[in-house]
Amino acid sequence: MWLLVLLLSIKIQMPTWYWIILTIITIIRPFVWIIEKYLENEIEKSMKELENTK
Repeated sequence: MWLLVLLLSIKIQMPTWYWIILTIITIIRPFVWIIEKYLENEIEKSMKELENTK
């Protein structure tokens, strides 16, 4: 996917800022996924604890 975007952007001469943003998003995405999974697990734990206290 990234390679396809690269080829298309070269063909239509996309600006440098686009590449900077794309690279930052590509680097940050796995970290966001890890944080999201952690939060999801913590919310589930809290929900189970609340259910058990009733």
